[in-house]
Amino acid sequence: MGLLARGGQQSVRQQAGGQLANPRPLYATGIVHHDAIAEDGSIVHHHQRFEQGLLMEWVIDDSPGPWALQRTGQPFDSFPSELPGPSQAEAVRIRIGDELLALPPLDDIASPRWDELPDIPDATARLKFELTGSPVGNLALDIRYLNGKRPMCEIINEWDDLSDGDLAYGAPEMHIVMTWRNYLRMRSGEVTALEGIEEGGTTDARWTHLLMLHGLLQEREYMDVYGSLPLIPAELGWWGEIAPFVSPPTEDDE
Repeated sequence: MGLLARGGQQSVRQQAGGQLANPRPLYATGIVHHDAIAEDGSIVHHHQRFEQGLLMEWVIDDSPGPWALQRTGQPFDSFPSELPGPSQAEAVRIRIGDELLALPPLDDIASPRWDELPDIPDATARLKFELTGSPVGNLALDIRYLNGKRPMCEIINEWDDLSDGDLAYGAPEMHIVMTWRNYLRMRSGEVTALEGIEEGGTTDARWTHLLMLHGLLQEREYMDVYGSLPLIPAELGWWGEIAPFVSPPTEDDE
């Protein structure tokens, strides 16, 4: 049985098939706004309404919503299945009102304030940071810390082995997986780094190295940088987790 979505003068039908495998987290409840930009520059505004991860309504709107995930393509393009790299992340914007923002963590990476971090001797490490469930899929970040500073943070396609002369060569390495939703909550101060990992995350590192990283993340200067970043609508925090389970409509559904 399809879900009938109506908006303006247009109607589309969305099948519930494919969503049975969706874990449907309780927090995935709300309305997610979208802007789909066609090749000719025209924009189709639409929104999806979810209840506990289940798509209840998919509506094409006559006017833009208060905010939106803005992507090039058709409104009902399927969610990407491959691991995205920098170009895929850069191709997506978040519109809040009339302002266009970079998709996190690109705004984190581009912040000019990381030089404000204090010098902490021997606080040097490499962090392989993985964010799951972003609006473009899972993201891999290569982060290097040198004496408490963070001179390198970038989205990558894969982690390469370090060689002599590379930043943080020979330093401890950590691999941390966190949901994109909890990453947003961590940088807004809603949860700590440890709390962000505990819910849906994993770690692969010695506990002494994790304590060092936790100490860095809890530095006042570090939290000040995070606090200066834009606040992202909470609904976008979880949309990427359930988007792969949302099937686009077909001709038979109309």
